[in-house]
Order: sequence, then C-alpha cells, then structure tokens
Amino acid sequence: MTGFYGQYNTTLDDKGRFALPARLRAVKGPSDELLLSGNIILTKGLEGCLSLYPEIEWEDIQRRMASRNFTQTAYRQFSRIFYSAATVVTPDRNGRILIPSHLINHATLKKELLVIGVNRNVEIWNPDLFRYYLDRSPRYEQVAEELSKPDDPERV
Repeated sequence: MTGFYGQYNTTLDDKGRFALPARLRAVKGPSDELLLSGNIILTKGLEGCLSLYPEIEWEDIQRRMASRNFTQTAYRQFSRIFYSAATVVTPDRNGRILIPSHLINHATLKKELLVIGVNRNVEIWNPDLFRYYLDRSPRYEQVAEELSKPDDPERV
C-alpha cells in the first residue's frame, strides 16, 4: 500500500454527504485493489475527528484489538465507544459518502470539511477544530525528535 497522504478541502451537502477526493480514491493496496471502494468503515477518530478505514485496515485493527485482555477497563471502554460508533459506508458512483448524523455531531462538522490522509486511514475534520488541534500540539520538530529516539535505552 502506498498510503494515504495530503489534505483536501471539500464540503458536506444538505444530505450529509461529501465527496472523497479523487487522489485518495486512487490509492491501491498490496493486491492492486482500490482501498476506498466497496465497504469502508467510518467511526470516531481521536482528537475530535472521524476516521475512515479501508476494509483491510479495519480487519487488522480488529485482530489487534482481539488480542487484548477483555478484563482491562480501558480496553472495554475504548471498544464500546470505538465500535458502537462505527458504520459501514460505501461510496456512490461519484465517490460520495454519507456520514451518519451521530458522527456529524461528534466531529462538529459543518459545511466546510478538511479531509487528510494519515498513511493507513483517512481523517475527516472540522477545519477550525484541526487548526485548534495544530495550535495546541507540540512543535513538529519536538514530535519528530521524540519518535526518532530508540525504543531500547541501552541501544544507541
């Protein structure tokens, strides 16, 4: 998979639909299949956005989540919120996706939307909320430095 990347401005119509940007619709998976065609899973994302997952990525998330211990309170809480909000969506022939009203409300979506590629999934943001998120996030350079540190402090 080449991954999803970029940011795209689009709009939400009166019926709660938006058009997936053509560049994101063109991303192919390891078997040369279009990742955002057919069934796609839409659910609550983190930091107030919505997350759109290709079916192959959703299956991987389910495998990873199933390996967790169901007796952990955090696992149960996250699972209930994440999975109960999830819905299967299918783009129409014009690449439009219908966002259910409970997800529109969760992400405080209005007419203007920001759609961003985040490697393995796509996020849908209220543009004002995304700007607010960026303004309050650590600097890009700080995050890059933190992520580049070795996992093992003994290893340099």
